[in-house]
Amino acid sequence: ELHLVLNLATHIHVKSRRKNEEEKRADLSQYFPIFLWVLRDFHLTLQDEEGGAITEKEYLERALRLVPSQEEKNQLREVIKELFRERDCVTIVRPVADEAELRNIQNVDYEKLRPQFRTQVEAFVKKVYTNLKPKKIDGAVVSGSMFVDLAAEYCKAINSSVVPTIHTAWASAIQHQLRLSLRDAVQAYRTKMNEHAMQHLPMSEDKLRDLHKVTKAEALKILLATKLDSDPRFRESRSQFATRVKQLFEHVRMENSNVSQRQCDKIARELFKSIEQKLQAKGMYQGFNDLLSDWEQLKQLYLQKSAGPAKLEVLSWLNQQLLQAAQRLWEDFEVAMEERKSQLKQQLAESEARMLQVKAPDEAQRQWLSERLDLERRLDESKRNAESVSQKAAREKAQLLDSERTLREQMKIMQDRLNSERRVPALETTPSMASTTNSEIQSLKDSVVAMVSELRSKKLQRNQMQLQVEHDKQMMSLERRFQKQLQEARSRSEQLLEKLRQSYDAEVDTLKRSQSELRDQNKDLEQKLSLAQQESKLLNRHLHESEEARRSQQRQVEVAQQQSQLLLGALERLGAGKDSDEKELD
Repeated sequence: ELHLVLNLATHIHVKSRRKNEEEKRADLSQYFPIFLWVLRDFHLTLQDEEGGAITEKEYLERALRLVPSQEEKNQLREVIKELFRERDCVTIVRPVADEAELRNIQNVDYEKLRPQFRTQVEAFVKKVYTNLKPKKIDGAVVSGSMFVDLAAEYCKAINSSVVPTIHTAWASAIQHQLRLSLRDAVQAYRTKMNEHAMQHLPMSEDKLRDLHKVTKAEALKILLATKLDSDPRFRESRSQFATRVKQLFEHVRMENSNVSQRQCDKIARELFKSIEQKLQAKGMYQGFNDLLSDWEQLKQLYLQKSAGPAKLEVLSWLNQQLLQAAQRLWEDFEVAMEERKSQLKQQLAESEARMLQVKAPDEAQRQWLSERLDLERRLDESKRNAESVSQKAAREKAQLLDSERTLREQMKIMQDRLNSERRVPALETTPSMASTTNSEIQSLKDSVVAMVSELRSKKLQRNQMQLQVEHDKQMMSLERRFQKQLQEARSRSEQLLEKLRQSYDAEVDTLKRSQSELRDQNKDLEQKLSLAQQESKLLNRHLHESEEARRSQQRQVEVAQQQSQLLLGALERLGAGKDSDEKELD
């Protein structure tokens, strides 16, 4: 059998063409394994011709020496020495001495075997495991499946009456193994991504990328398990693996983005319905604090429920909706403020009208005070006139009394004189005396008439003065009655004025507080709107930065792919040039 294998091996070429026949065995020797010659039931003594001890390997080398007149065996010896550069020998004695036990050796316990046999077997096993090396071709380790492919290529070539070549068969085996490994690696990546990614979409971009890296590394292990990373064809397969994995990952990313977009849109619209309903129902929001509180709750719920790359994009849309909601709420507040302002203006006008009504009693009071002062002045003048007239009447009365008394005295004197004259005889009376007496009497009569006239006029004046005093008394009574009525009216007007003043002050205070509250709310709304706008700008900037980072990473990936393609192209060109050189050498 060894002779057949060796003769068959001599018909296998390393390359399709050789320069001379002598280097065939030298080229084949590098592909042959270690030759270990095991001699069982060995009973010879290991010594040379002079009786000196030799080793088992030396025994093998002595056995491979050429012996004259044994051409066929010498040829086999030469082939063994040329094809197996590394060779060794192991000798093992018979396991048992008894022939019966030897025929039934499979049923004999290991401990009952000869100690020397057991020692030699254990040394043999140790040597095999110590010197065992994996089969390699051109530095590449040959796996079991590749060895089968290699043998199939040899058989195919022999059955086709073609000289089998190691390089050609090895290239076919490598190509076949790389195709299988590439298929298995891509399938492993696809299966794991389907199980851990496609069934759990959407997910964050970072989580998906981490899962992609882990899955790609595990799938790459299948490709690297061939131990062909030094072969140029492996680099091509690895490039194809990277391209296929990239296509699958881009498909997963696109599906993740679509699912994330649909889910985030759905969640955002459902969550925003509550704010939309409150905005449609006027008066539900008393201020921007309520809106911001609802927004914070909505934002937390959205961030908890949403996932995937569309999360920030839809959140930016929600920020735009919030700004629009704040604008709508601000417009509602402006309308409410305008209505409240018009109501306050109307109330202010009514208050001013009531104040004018309140001022009317003040005018009446001032008019009453003016009339009262006029009446008091007239009363004082009447009193002074009455006193002056009384005094004048008293003086005139005294004068009249004095005049009356004087007149009576004169009349008495004149009466006495008349009486005395009557006692004088008429003869004695002279005409001159009579005329004198008559003139005096006439003068006295005139004086009496004048005094009577004057008394009558004085009496008339006194009656007029009494009438004036009576009129003044009536006027004073009327004045007291009017003053009492005016005092009562004044008291009622002051009470009404006080009530109106209190109501007006309360309304003015209410209006001032409302105006102050509206101003504060306006300032708060402006600040919150500004904060919301700043937050929206910040989110937009973050979104833009993340988009720029993603684009930058994509550009880097594209550049890396281009460099990889260029490098692969250069390696392929170098490989093609090397193959052409080898063909030229052949």
